[in-house]
Amino acid sequence: MNNPISKMFLAIKINAFVQYLQSSPKVAIHQKLYHDDMCTSYSFIDNKTGKQHQHIASTPKGAQLEHLFNHRELIKSKLAHYRTLWNSNFIQPCPTIDLEKIRKSRSSFITKELFDSLVPNSNPRPIDRPNPYNGIVFRSKSEREIAEILDEIGIDYKYEPLMRLNDIDMYPDFVCFIPEIGIGFIIEHFGMIDNVNYVETSIRKFRTYTSLGLVPGIDILFTYEKSTVPPTAAYFRSSVNSILDNICAP
Repeated sequence: MNNPISKMFLAIKINAFVQYLQSSPKVAIHQKLYHDDMCTSYSFIDNKTGKQHQHIASTPKGAQLEHLFNHRELIKSKLAHYRTLWNSNFIQPCPTIDLEKIRKSRSSFITKELFDSLVPNSNPRPIDRPNPYNGIVFRSKSEREIAEILDEIGIDYKYEPLMRLNDIDMYPDFVCFIPEIGIGFIIEHFGMIDNVNYVETSIRKFRTYTSLGLVPGIDILFTYEKSTVPPTAAYFRSSVNSILDNICAP
């Protein structure tokens, strides 16, 4: 497997997308002649009455159906992608997972409300060696690689948002969130652990996080590098998948 992905995280994604498609109305797209002009319309069948409702895209209801249609098509595409990953890496079929049970059985320091409130790119400290990617300027090549892996796996994240912790302004490298189970986590990359002053700062960060009860490997992931030994993408991918395995374990 060239690009491994956490088995349980993959199963959660597949189950969530299947459940969404089963529960949301199926919307069809049509080309319809209206006042001698060909226009686009969308239709759905009301589950309660069994009647079909059709609305032109230019109307408010039609615009709502267009949004729902496009969203369902996006979910279908993502589901096909994750199913391909599953079938190419695992022999057994994807298990059925009770997502609501996972949500109720876990508590997370990073809630949806907190994640939604965070403003990314809030750190005022100048970036000496910018590494732009996907509209964000990262402080290092390693942080950019982490972002690329999070995007590849399908993890929502915010880069360097302001978080007030123990009366200290903190700017975690990545605050991540898994909406399907309502659980978030932090990633902090320590990029110069062979620098004494940097190590002291890193230790203070570590103590601040753990003093709040954040458990390394579950609530927060720490990654490291030395100037003489740059980390590989495989190291970051393995680290991210490791914390996903811990978070998503049944």
